[in-house]
Amino acid sequence: MERHADIVGFGRIGEALAVSLTRAGWTTRAWSPSLRGRATAAGALVEGPRPEDFPSAPVVFLAVSDAAVAEVAANLPVRPGQVVAHLSGALGLDALAPAAERGAEVGSLHPLVAVPSGQDGLPPCFAAVEGSPRARAVLEGIARALGLRPFSLPPEGRAAYHAAASLAANGLVALESLAVRILASLGLRRDEALAALLPLVRSAVDGLERRGLPGALTGPVARGDASTVRRHLDALAESDALATYRALFVEALRLARELGEADPARLDAIAEILAVPDDQR
Repeated sequence: MERHADIVGFGRIGEALAVSLTRAGWTTRAWSPSLRGRATAAGALVEGPRPEDFPSAPVVFLAVSDAAVAEVAANLPVRPGQVVAHLSGALGLDALAPAAERGAEVGSLHPLVAVPSGQDGLPPCFAAVEGSPRARAVLEGIARALGLRPFSLPPEGRAAYHAAASLAANGLVALESLAVRILASLGLRRDEALAALLPLVRSAVDGLERRGLPGALTGPVARGDASTVRRHLDALAESDALATYRALFVEALRLARELGEADPARLDAIAEILAVPDDQR
């Protein structure tokens, strides 16, 4: 297949994809109504007004918001045989039905990574790939060429997959915001609180990478330290962080039982403190 891709939309993920494709030897064009001839760091060509022959590439990526995918697929001129793929983690292939009805091979490619503004290409990561047999083969090949590790999902699992991804990334940011607010209530400035917590977060992520689950679990639940968990609950009794603490430490309790380093009786005591129902212990 000719290594030529057109990209509709040019937000964070679209630009990162364009940079990675260009570095992998692909010729890319990208178009978005908000662009006026801006070039990427890797030199991928960006058009302002949509040219008449766009999209003409054998592979077309829709790097637009989830809410816009179906409308773009319905209005963008595509030809039979083109591979048309969205980059959404949450949407299934039904959003691309208008393109499929006109003969396109439809699919999706979702890099499982957070892409901040100014990201210089996609970092090595896993990527969820779905599609018609031909689209899937093409997208898996592209993923490997970009240094990604493609994997498949059952179509009915897209929402659960995206929820897991959101918990791992967006949930982590929200959790750190909650921890920062607790420290700020003790007198630290917000930036100081975040700076204080980041080395701890990095060490936890490093532990996950090196020891996996449940081996990366540390702290009072892993040790079976019920008295410390009780003090935490007391300290957070008037805080909106209390429900989040309980939910997370119920999961930590499951990990601690799997880890097997703490006395089961001590873990039972923590379950009592956390008010875990008997059938969920």
